[in-house]
Amino acid sequence: MTTSRYTTALHRLALVALAFVPVPLAAGDDPEPAPPAIRTLTANVRYGTARDGAHAWPLRRELALSTLEEARPDVLGLQEALRFQVDEVRARFPHHLVIGEGRDGGDRGEWTALLMDGRRFTVRAAGTFRLAPEDKLGAVGWDAALTRIATWAELADREDGGQVIRVINTHFDHVGKQARLESARLIGRFAAGRAELPTVVLGDFNAGEQSAPLEALAEAGFRDTFRDTNPDATDVKTGHGFRGGRRGAMIDHVLVDRHLETAEAWIDWTEAEGQYPSDHRFVGAVIRRR
Repeated sequence: MTTSRYTTALHRLALVALAFVPVPLAAGDDPEPAPPAIRTLTANVRYGTARDGAHAWPLRRELALSTLEEARPDVLGLQEALRFQVDEVRARFPHHLVIGEGRDGGDRGEWTALLMDGRRFTVRAAGTFRLAPEDKLGAVGWDAALTRIATWAELADREDGGQVIRVINTHFDHVGKQARLESARLIGRFAAGRAELPTVVLGDFNAGEQSAPLEALAEAGFRDTFRDTNPDATDVKTGHGFRGGRRGAMIDHVLVDRHLETAEAWIDWTEAEGQYPSDHRFVGAVIRRR
């Protein structure tokens, strides 16, 4: 059932803040425990049928899957994953639920799949929408080369008393400059629809830190978790085309809004004898509700 451009139907489930004045603790009082941390990871895994020679998916599959496992994400956002890759990742995370669909509908095309630990989270609502003026199957937005989508979910956290966090996973177009900017604005408007919900945005934005799309997301209230904890880092290159290297633009991001704080953030530099998990670096962050 669709009530707006942001469908609230569950897809593929295999499946304001109040101001306060701090009060000193009385003798014998215990401070309230901090909200539990959530480990998040964004991973563009490179589509599995690409003719990548020595870096083709069958040759790097195990490295990619083991790298994802080692990150131990509670919430994982995949980009470019074809259905068989989603299934292979899911097999390594047997307790995780999968939400999403291919950008061409159903199982067809690349996914921006969300995987979350079903032992911890209950899915309250979820959906997928197109990054285009019209949210309809096959829509290509603005000057984009391809159909682009975003997948979202509202998750109730059993470890946090049922508090709800919203996660959005996306992949902006690699060609369309205007499409990237408008996609950022679209996600900002979507998030503003329920601004009271703590929100994290995972994705391959095909845009660096000082770009117009990232500035638009900053204007919408999002900040980069990596810069929360690594403000002076210069080794930040995440899209490397199987060539490695650390100097360059960070185009894969974990963004959070004002309701969330960052405890830790990192770029995964895994490499094994000239092989890489993907042509992108995976980026992770440990976040918690404020």
